[in-house]
Amino acid sequence: MPAKVDADDRRRRLTLAAAELIADDGIGALTNQRIAERLAASTTIVTHYFRSKRELVLETYQAMATRSRVRVERAIEEQPADRLAGCLHALLPLDDESLVEWKVWLVYQGMSVGDEELTKIWASRSTTAVQRIARLIKTDVADGRIKSTTEPAAEAGRLFALVQGMSFQSLVDPANWPPHRLRQVVDLELDHLREGTGGLDTAPRRSAGAHSLARSSPSTTEANVTPHRALS
Repeated sequence: MPAKVDADDRRRRLTLAAAELIADDGIGALTNQRIAERLAASTTIVTHYFRSKRELVLETYQAMATRSRVRVERAIEEQPADRLAGCLHALLPLDDESLVEWKVWLVYQGMSVGDEELTKIWASRSTTAVQRIARLIKTDVADGRIKSTTEPAAEAGRLFALVQGMSFQSLVDPANWPPHRLRQVVDLELDHLREGTGGLDTAPRRSAGAHSLARSSPSTTEANVTPHRALS
């Protein structure tokens, strides 16, 4: 009797293989043959579950976005002393797993140009991410950590654009945008946001490198910030 096939698991394995292939070799390498080779399987498995490259990239994007959301939510729960910082740090491409996600999102962003359905999905994920950040800012305002005159929605959009712009820049210029610099810029922005409120006494202090960054780097308003929407 043939073994029962777990369709969900197969789709998950296919999207993971696609994500890793995109991250390693780019969208041009995303072929049925290359995916099958990664899984030591037949190309018919790929065509059975996905009718086109667009469909495969869409599901791969959704899978990476979901993985990122889970990490962000976990970071928020695990860092009660500063949930906002935990959220923003968790969005950044700081390790191999998150780097794969951002590379997939960059490919998806390109494919979404002129594609109304893909653009709407992108926009929806972006809105969810900004709303999450806005809720955390609103909580900090209520707790006196951020000035009461702050507009949570506006600041959330700005911080999200900053994170996205730096993250995409780090893909093409990793030498100048290493993980520690991404974290430092976020920490500096949070310091600025909390100026005049006494800050967050229980939050970890930023490293001396962050002070150096503040003196030597362009202001974040001058940095390369991609004004496009991204993922949640």
